[in-house]
Amino acid sequence: MGCSQAKIEPEALTPDDARIIRETWKMVGREAYGEYGQRLMLRIFQKCPDIKALWQNPRVMNNNATTTADDADAPNTANRWKMDLRNHGSKFFNSLDDLISVVDKPEELFKMLHDIGNRHRGYEVKPEHIQAIVDGLNHTMEFGLRDKWTDNRQKSFQRLINIIVARTNRALSGTEK
Repeated sequence: MGCSQAKIEPEALTPDDARIIRETWKMVGREAYGEYGQRLMLRIFQKCPDIKALWQNPRVMNNNATTTADDADAPNTANRWKMDLRNHGSKFFNSLDDLISVVDKPEELFKMLHDIGNRHRGYEVKPEHIQAIVDGLNHTMEFGLRDKWTDNRQKSFQRLINIIVARTNRALSGTEK
């Protein structure tokens, strides 16, 4: 079972979208990035299991009992796998934080997305993998913010995610300079 990719075209963000996105993002708070990130990664793996193969570390992909020098401080590979998920998810949320900081500066936003796409092209990430963040992020934000995840907040974030997906995919495919 692989990922499916919906056709998403970017929409322009309005000043109101930028305000709503920033206000909502403050509700998340940096202290939640690890927790939110782990939930996001687990949701992505659930919806798009082939993404697991992109993880370079065999211990993460196989969740087996072998250890490496990197495991010296980890009590077992299952815990290490959770730490890896949490760390990668936290990096995702830190990157999203950076993107939100320039949400009202399209040129800067597009350059950052281009750089992210180029970096992930080196990891053999495909456009359909980027699409998996749409469901994962919405699920994570809805879970974390609960009743504060209103229709308006979701719509503004969806417009931002549409831009992220479209611009990152262009860089992944090499169609954007």
